[in-house]
Amino acid sequence: MPSSSPFYARIRNNPRFTELVARRNRLTFGLFTTVLILFYGYMSLVSFWPELIGRRLYPGSNLTVGICGGLFLFVFFCLIAGYYVYRANGDFDRITRDLVAQAQAEELA
Repeated sequence: MPSSSPFYARIRNNPRFTELVARRNRLTFGLFTTVLILFYGYMSLVSFWPELIGRRLYPGSNLTVGICGGLFLFVFFCLIAGYYVYRANGDFDRITRDLVAQAQAEELA
């Protein structure tokens, strides 16, 4: 693959590159916002409503609402990371390969 500056300039000037960056940024911002809201929402519950966090799921249980909420967040954040990797390895990599192939074809023409 060529490593010349004009080669990369052709990629950066391609409208599909702009689309790729915009799509990736929208996904990243959306996932980041979701994580931020859930995490700080959970921390707010811990700070401002400790009775709820300490409430047992059922009488005699050692599991509390807080433990289940924390486990949910851990699993949910792992799923979000997996979703990002899925999208990055699928859509984003496909668009990147197309951009590079198009730039290489333009260079040979």
